[in-house]
Amino acid sequence: MFGAALALVCMPVVFAVPGNNNLLACMANECYDEPSQIMQIATAKAGELIDSFYQKRKKLDGFNGCVMVAKDGMPIYSGAFGYGNYATKDTLTLQSPIQLASVSKTFTATAILLLAEEGLLQLEDSIQKFFPEFPYSGITVQMLLSHRSGLSDYIYWDKSFIGSDVAYLTNDKLLEIIATKKPAVRTRPDRMFLYCNTNYALLASIIEKVSGMNYKKFMRDVFFSPLGMSSTYVFTVEDSDYCYRTINYESRWKEWKYGMFDGVYGDKGIFSSAEDMLKWDNALRSGLLLSKEALDEAYKPRSLDRYSFVKEKEKNYGYGWRMTKQPDKSYLIYHNGFWHGSNNVFARNLQDGYTIIVLGNKYNQNNYWTQPVWDILNQLKTFENVAEMQ
Repeated sequence: MFGAALALVCMPVVFAVPGNNNLLACMANECYDEPSQIMQIATAKAGELIDSFYQKRKKLDGFNGCVMVAKDGMPIYSGAFGYGNYATKDTLTLQSPIQLASVSKTFTATAILLLAEEGLLQLEDSIQKFFPEFPYSGITVQMLLSHRSGLSDYIYWDKSFIGSDVAYLTNDKLLEIIATKKPAVRTRPDRMFLYCNTNYALLASIIEKVSGMNYKKFMRDVFFSPLGMSSTYVFTVEDSDYCYRTINYESRWKEWKYGMFDGVYGDKGIFSSAEDMLKWDNALRSGLLLSKEALDEAYKPRSLDRYSFVKEKEKNYGYGWRMTKQPDKSYLIYHNGFWHGSNNVFARNLQDGYTIIVLGNKYNQNNYWTQPVWDILNQLKTFENVAEMQ
């Protein structure tokens, strides 16, 4: 019935999926002149359904943020909801820079893998190769990347431990505290996965040591500028004058003030926009930054021991990427972020080519609820398969 000889074809309902995100029902009796229009119409309908989902989110739970959904690097849907500055009613756009929080780790990990490909470091290197004063032996670069170092997480250090004279903890000060005060480790190196922001702060310091550039300059000169990511930058405490272009809020629009831990970067600290994050996704997908071999290593699960992910065996962590095993045994590659009211999602189905980016600057745990969007995209794949048959 999909033969090219037919001048006008109507798409019947083959099967239905319950709920408000039913792309198949929306396509019932849609007509097109040529079979090649199947995907064009289905993609447009998918965009409408995704928009409807976020419009309802805005109404029901106050979603405030930006969304970008793409297929093979090309946008299927994009939208901006709410305010970057509530006091002035300055609305968000797809170019609005929002604190990425832990999504920043994808940049730090990529930088380390790039330096490794250039022969400037090896993943098996001990941390003491770069910082002889580092007091713990047996911890390597790859253990930092995969959160298997066993180190304590600095965001749980209290003021008395850090020092009452420290207004903002920095990467250099963090390294000094580790060397002099030797905070207790959580477990021995490489025993198990323990998510730890200290790991990525140390990786940022290694990038500076190896490259001879500070982290901010490295990211700008090596990643952001060449990729045209004009709304993306590394926050430092000296930059508060322009970082407030997009303000972070608690759930009731109380401005989230910067605190002692905001001077540390590598684990967080990068601001970016939905539009720029799609550029980042494309650069990774195209192999523009890393070889296929390096990317395969980044997306490989690194914690298969009996201690890690016991209750969620379908989940794992690679080098800077979380992952969840799908029914077809492939992995959904992603990283979420939360810091000071930013609740973010950067999720990538590498096999099917779909990407979901959600950046929010007002505290809302529902920002991580993207399954309805994946349900729409999974239905869209049905029409993609039909189109490929023509």
